[in-house]
Amino acid sequence: MHTSQALRSSHFEYRRPGADGRVAFSAFCADYHDQDRVAVVSPCLEDGILHTAYALLALTTAFYDVQRANGGDFFIYPQHFAIIGEHPPGAVPARHPNSLDDKIGIATGAGPLDLTLDEAGIGGAWSWLDVWPASNWFTAPVTPVAMLRKAFDLHINRLFWPQDFIPRHQKDRNSVSEESPDTLLRSYARRMLRTRLKSVYYYNSHTPTVEILPAQPAVDLAQASMVRLPQAVRQSLETVSPLAETQRHQSFRQVAVDDFLADMEPCFES
Repeated sequence: MHTSQALRSSHFEYRRPGADGRVAFSAFCADYHDQDRVAVVSPCLEDGILHTAYALLALTTAFYDVQRANGGDFFIYPQHFAIIGEHPPGAVPARHPNSLDDKIGIATGAGPLDLTLDEAGIGGAWSWLDVWPASNWFTAPVTPVAMLRKAFDLHINRLFWPQDFIPRHQKDRNSVSEESPDTLLRSYARRMLRTRLKSVYYYNSHTPTVEILPAQPAVDLAQASMVRLPQAVRQSLETVSPLAETQRHQSFRQVAVDDFLADMEPCFES
């Protein structure tokens, strides 16, 4: 529970891009509740680490603010989840879908890697953002319908989704096999997602609506998280930009739930 000791709400500043002055936490996360179930969809293992670390740390700090306000000692973690891309689709062994003994083909920017669902495999970087324990790390085939299905199964309230991970064509619908793990979601899932989801954030967006500017303690934790990515992933990232050059802010496009579901329309049965 290192973030509960290291971070405070004053370590995060929220701004509207192009606007002067800061906005309140509520402008980023309206109607926050410490029981909110938050998920980051990360088609490649490192995507969510690189683009949502400050958002996760800010929400985790809000969670611990509630615990501190309640008084007394506590040992508890927020209900935050990582949904990470499998490679190839359906790579999780059917016998033990979350076994620490089984290696899983995970999609990364360095190519597919055989990793395990423990901190030495896919979880080390996520655990440093207090997405923990290992039961909060899930994998799904790298398709919008499969990863949206996992978010639906997890009863998610706040969802971080990559801006460019949108089903573009109304039918891929016809190409989805009934036996495939990418079988379309039933129409009732759309209605339930509309009820459950409180907010959706597109990350890595060219048209953001909110920025998070972290103080140094949050930057340090994000850096500590990134250096715990698998070595091959770190080396791949270093070819683009040294990991030490941690982003000084992260930006998100806040999307109305109905607009998100409209973007996801090809994922649902007619």
